[in-house]
Amino acid sequence: MASALMTKFNEITNDEFSYLVLQSADVDVKGEAVRVNLLYPEPTEEVVRAAAPRISDAIKAALDLKSDVTVKLIKSHFDEGFFKTKLLAFFEDYPSVAPYVFVEDMKIEKRGEYDYAITIGLDEDVLKYAEKQGVPQKLRHMLASSYCERITVDFLPQKNANPIDMIGEAEEELRQYVYETNDGRYIVPQNVSELVGKPIYDRAGYICDARHAAEGVTYCGRVSEFTECKRRPREGEEGQKVFYRFRLTDPTGTLKCLYFPRGKKTSKIVLLQDGKEVVVKGALRENNFRGNIAYDMFVTSLSYCTVPEVEIKIPPMRIRADYKVCSPKRYIEPRQTGLFDEEKPVPRHLAGKTYCVFDLETTGFVAEKCKIIEIGAVKLVNGVLTETFSTYVNPHEPLTEHIINLTSIKDSDLADAPEAADALHDFYKFSEGAILVGHHVTFDLGFIIAAGAPIGLTFNNPHEDTEELGRAYVKGLRDYKLDTMLKHFGLLNAHAHRAIHDAVATAKLFMRLAELVV
Repeated sequence: MASALMTKFNEITNDEFSYLVLQSADVDVKGEAVRVNLLYPEPTEEVVRAAAPRISDAIKAALDLKSDVTVKLIKSHFDEGFFKTKLLAFFEDYPSVAPYVFVEDMKIEKRGEYDYAITIGLDEDVLKYAEKQGVPQKLRHMLASSYCERITVDFLPQKNANPIDMIGEAEEELRQYVYETNDGRYIVPQNVSELVGKPIYDRAGYICDARHAAEGVTYCGRVSEFTECKRRPREGEEGQKVFYRFRLTDPTGTLKCLYFPRGKKTSKIVLLQDGKEVVVKGALRENNFRGNIAYDMFVTSLSYCTVPEVEIKIPPMRIRADYKVCSPKRYIEPRQTGLFDEEKPVPRHLAGKTYCVFDLETTGFVAEKCKIIEIGAVKLVNGVLTETFSTYVNPHEPLTEHIINLTSIKDSDLADAPEAADALHDFYKFSEGAILVGHHVTFDLGFIIAAGAPIGLTFNNPHEDTEELGRAYVKGLRDYKLDTMLKHFGLLNAHAHRAIHDAVATAKLFMRLAELVV
């Protein structure tokens, strides 16, 4: 809800208050009331207080609910004691790490009026495990959505005088939560608490096994792209009906989920936010659109939970040994060596890692209905751009005038382009083993996941978003669109809305942002 609500709010206000952060949205179901708490940076207090009525009206318009909506504006204030308590609460969601996090190992340094550097000491074996699970990155994203101050976090590895195989013990304990039987493969969610309907204590199936219609099935994972939608009223109904859509991702794949509230009262599902871990129960139904079969989850109940941190190994897919329709090309840029001076080391965030920065052009904005028409990507290895991947994709349908004007791609460009299946197989091969990166990456991920599912391709790579990183580490921009952030860093993109050019521009932006991630 957070990203969807604030995106809509910023559209209504023309990004005038893009520095506001949604702290929480509390729903009183019985009283049919919603309370929205917004954080604002202390230097903007005078402006925000003067504009309070406009901000409140814009939030109400963005929510578009019949319920009574109250907006509270809260000055972002960094309190050391409260902050440490918040950190401890965050680590409670990671039961194999939390026992080794201590307040006395947290150091806070104030570097500026609104700039704080946090150091957390952690046993080096535990730290390696935490990094493998993506805990530091998730912590930074949590802080970015909780404070307006600039907060950087660094983990300090500590030697254990009496080494024990703590991680081995933790992994052995957690193995009981992921297991296989003759009737399927399962994950057992932990720390379950109800949100919609009764608490769900059932074991959850692997999302990658969701390949046939079924009733009463259960899945768990992390929420993304949570969005409120409206459908046209059916015969006899009055007004548009609200429903909710989100993606659920577990270590094996991603599933589109739909929830249709019952009755006229505000549903507690409006409290759901991207990044939350949940377990859902409902019906898996076939969605056959133009011959492409996918399975959607129609949710009847939903609970918060903790997904066990065990790595699930899925047998690798059979991918062609060679590229069929699009082979990578060596990336050439005369000034590339100037991106990082010889005296300056590769940013820690990039060191030793392989990223695939990608962008798509499509026939529209709904992944389940629209088609990919161009894929552009560039590979970033240990801080250096190495290869590019670029291909048109034949959508087998005419482009709208809007898409032609936006991308400069014509129907004639796509007439002899590769089929989607061939292009996606080649892109899967190009991106295999890499961390996917994009600007508002969930949009592009939604398309490759939707297009890959019918042909057996599961794009479950870890991913990062330059828009999210920008909001976390670059404060004060009027908005965080790609063009705005490129201009902020003095970067150029002469051919916007063409996949390969947007991908290269996003990669260069990502490299600059990586310098700020500590």
